[in-house]
Amino acid sequence: MKLTNIVAILTGRLAKNISYAELAKALGVSRQYANQIKNKELTEKQITDIESYFGVNIKEQHELVQDECVNIPVRGEVVASMGYGVTVYNEQQTAAYSISKKLVDDLGLSKNKTEMIFAQGDSMMPTIEGGDSLLVDLSRTDIYDGKIYCIRIDGQLYVKRLQKIPPKTIRIVSDNDKYRCFEIDFEKNPNYDFQVIGEVRWWGRVAR
Repeated sequence: MKLTNIVAILTGRLAKNISYAELAKALGVSRQYANQIKNKELTEKQITDIESYFGVNIKEQHELVQDECVNIPVRGEVVASMGYGVTVYNEQQTAAYSISKKLVDDLGLSKNKTEMIFAQGDSMMPTIEGGDSLLVDLSRTDIYDGKIYCIRIDGQLYVKRLQKIPPKTIRIVSDNDKYRCFEIDFEKNPNYDFQVIGEVRWWGRVAR
């Protein structure tokens, strides 16, 4: 377990901010050293020392937190264009984000079929900006008018709003007015390379 994880556990358990100076005292090391090892795995002895100092069973609290969270795979090399398309070269999982089961339920996410990818471009501005994180539910592939989806067209990924036009036409819509909408008529082009990857259920960005 990393020191950064322990800070989060202690903060939640003790309802106060825990400084690295306090952690340094618990470990019997300097403040600078505690900061240097904050992203490294601690030994069992180091964890026990911290537990004794704060009077908290960290391993037990960690298990409780894990039980209340769902791990979402992060495809760090996968970007979906909000412009003219991005070809995906590497779909390897690069990380995992833990989000609460309450948020999963509130968003209606499939626990085993939701992934995080990243947006690129400006065609969905101001709704979604380039660099935003996107939670894509791969189980939601039915098109409902006006919802935002991650789609594949001719081997490239996009993030767009979709609209159904009976009987078999789909309109691809950008929120940014400088990008024109276009349509795919599957009666005329039944073998067109198009796939709904999943619905974008949430997006967010780091404050800047």
